[in-house]
Amino acid sequence: MTRKRIPFAKMNGCGNDFIVVDNRDHLMDGFDLSAFVKNVCARGTSVGADGFMMLEPSEIADFTMRYFNADGSEGEMCGNGARCLSRFAHLVGAAGETMSFETLAGIYHAEILSGSQTVRVKFPDVSLSELQFHQPYAADGPAAQYHYGFVGVPHTVWFVDRVAQLADEQLIRWGKQIRYDKSLFPQGTNVNFVEVLDPHTLQIRTYERGVEAETYACGSGSTAAAIIAGILGIVEASAPVTLLTRRGTLRISYQIAADAARDVYLEGDAKLVARGELLPDAWLPDHNPPAP
Repeated sequence: MTRKRIPFAKMNGCGNDFIVVDNRDHLMDGFDLSAFVKNVCARGTSVGADGFMMLEPSEIADFTMRYFNADGSEGEMCGNGARCLSRFAHLVGAAGETMSFETLAGIYHAEILSGSQTVRVKFPDVSLSELQFHQPYAADGPAAQYHYGFVGVPHTVWFVDRVAQLADEQLIRWGKQIRYDKSLFPQGTNVNFVEVLDPHTLQIRTYERGVEAETYACGSGSTAAAIIAGILGIVEASAPVTLLTRRGTLRISYQIAADAARDVYLEGDAKLVARGELLPDAWLPDHNPPAP
């Protein structure tokens, strides 16, 4: 028997927004989660969000982060989502100001910076074997080559000029083309368009797999871009890299070792903007769709 009311929070990190539910007491048992998430994340007909997250128990960390994309697919993790869920966990008493949490991509750590909305998340080491550089791209696309990095989730990085002026329609067209290129990315990929502003600053826009649209920010994409740019010598890897997204600033720091990027930190805001209750009309399908 599913619930009639589901308490939730609405949060965002640099505009990347999420519906968050405390599921430590198995509130979501009995739901078809894929269909539920797809419906509640639909903008216009429900609350709307880029993703849906549940705070769940863990036997090896303070809590488990369970993340779903807006299309109902379950994701390994989400960098901006991780910051938001970490702050949520602290607010509901599931964790202190420092914490660890379990994801499908491994164990992550986070710290709430005292007296602020800022959260710093520590990623597992990023193996250099998970990175690919200067990959040729024969099709008509944003560049003749791309770089690939797996940072909990798969990302391609494309260095382009004037990324802020790139038309939305063009970004979406290229994003879909690359994301669905099964010959290169059988499981799909996120697509990051990156401009180098100076040795410490990158501007980034991202087409996200699972959202199937551009989002205002992508934490894991920004992390992948910063690491790749540092290894290529485009930015100074010894200092934090500032990523300018469409709705805010992220800071990524890391150390390059012989086999991995270590001490990888993603820092940015995590805003709690609303609390409320999801009602059945938020997740039930429309039984009276418009006539074709």
